[in-house]
Amino acid sequence: MHAVLLLLRNLTARNLKVKYQRSFLGFLWTLLNPLATTLTLVAVFSAIVRLPVEHYWAFLLSGFFVWNFMNMTVNSATHVLPQHAPVIRAAKVPAEAFVLAAITSRLVEFLIELALVVGAIAFFHHGTLPASFLMLPALIAAQVLFAVGLVLPIATLGAFYDDVQHSLPIVFMVLFYISPVFYPASLVPESAAGLYALNPIAALLGLYHTVLYEGLVPSYTAVLDMLIVSCVVCVLGCMVFRRYRHTFAEVL
Repeated sequence: MHAVLLLLRNLTARNLKVKYQRSFLGFLWTLLNPLATTLTLVAVFSAIVRLPVEHYWAFLLSGFFVWNFMNMTVNSATHVLPQHAPVIRAAKVPAEAFVLAAITSRLVEFLIELALVVGAIAFFHHGTLPASFLMLPALIAAQVLFAVGLVLPIATLGAFYDDVQHSLPIVFMVLFYISPVFYPASLVPESAAGLYALNPIAALLGLYHTVLYEGLVPSYTAVLDMLIVSCVVCVLGCMVFRRYRHTFAEVL
């Protein structure tokens, strides 16, 4: 177990080092890209479309970086195994280590982003640090488990079919508009509420909005349900990956 954790730590550190080694601004690019998108959305939906959301910037920040984590993490899964094909074929390194390292390196970036978001919302929106922020570890745990459950089977498909890396951006573009990233779930028509509730990402974003933007402690049942769903998705994703991992050295 210690050897696996050491391998995961080293792969995560290497991913972060490689990503920023030739960049003058380094980690700042991780913030600048989503921040530019955030500022654009704030400008559009505060000054032009004018959604009925007070302190819209705080609402957007409370969910956008969560969405960005899911989007970037899942998209990275489409090429992580082909990218490390020579090592997977030649060395006795478990393929899942590369997938989990991709998630972990993105998680490190997300936690730094979240710390900045928490500080900005607490200081400029609430004027204090709400007790609801204590629920963040549970939400992060659900988020990571859910991401692992999505990434593992997508990485498996990506090892067999190049179509995955071309089709996934389209899927996430659709998910972006049917998830409460830039609008509150309260604006969804009642006729579509039932179908809308089937989107687990929407539920996760809703919890983050409650905790960060509203400063309220969400229903413990809702948090527990999200954790259960994330665990189920994670277990199923692991089962799919283990079912096909012995074939990766042959197809990559």
